[in-house]
Amino acid sequence: MRDRTVMTLDITALVVGCQQPEYASATTTEVLDCRPMDWQDIIREGRLAKKLSQARLAKEVGTSQATIAKIELKQVESTAHLARLIEVLGLDPALFPDGAQDGRPAQAARQAPMPVPDFARDPAYWAAAAGLVGDVPLFASAEGGEGSLLIERDPIGTVKRPPALQGVKDGYAIYLVGESMSPEFEPGDTLMVNPRLPGLSATPCVFYSGAGDEPRAMVKRLVGSSAEAWRVQQFNPARTFELSRDAWPTCHRIVSKDFRK
Repeated sequence: MRDRTVMTLDITALVVGCQQPEYASATTTEVLDCRPMDWQDIIREGRLAKKLSQARLAKEVGTSQATIAKIELKQVESTAHLARLIEVLGLDPALFPDGAQDGRPAQAARQAPMPVPDFARDPAYWAAAAGLVGDVPLFASAEGGEGSLLIERDPIGTVKRPPALQGVKDGYAIYLVGESMSPEFEPGDTLMVNPRLPGLSATPCVFYSGAGDEPRAMVKRLVGSSAEAWRVQQFNPARTFELSRDAWPTCHRIVSKDFRK
């Protein structure tokens, strides 16, 4: 019967990246732990390769045995003694991260701040950029039948922002046609609209239809409302009626007007 020969692994040098058991001899069949090593592991393996105790290494470096123990137990993220440890153990400095190398956490390089243009220092610039000041867009309208309006999708120009829309985002104006709200609003008047104010009883409002490709609107006075409908009033011809909320879901309040010129 042929004898079986057990092959052994001769470990004669420290292999960075594999942790050798502390009790291993120069010739061993132990399976090495080849998980990625932290810099603290490299210090420990370097000490074992040099056959130094923690106390002896501490004396060579000029620190305490407790400090070496904390490093090997990964209780510290960096140490001011790292340069001396690397020198005593004969290790490659390239194996160590910057944060551990100099004893301080690594810091990203600081970039010079970007210069701020003079105009951007003016609060009025940012207010205008946010649509809170400056002219407001003006939209044209056309009669749509039965007291309704067809509103152009794109503005035809701008008008000076009135006091009632100062600081209001998305405020806009409508050039009115039709006489259904005369004498309160006449054809050619410019209506200033605040879309962020809810409709209130006894205030003029613009109601928008949710159906169709072309924006349809009605300019009426809001009398009251329920969960199902808006109750509105017009003056010419005078009548009060309801608009279904399903068909006319949006209500914007008219806050002022410019008389026709």
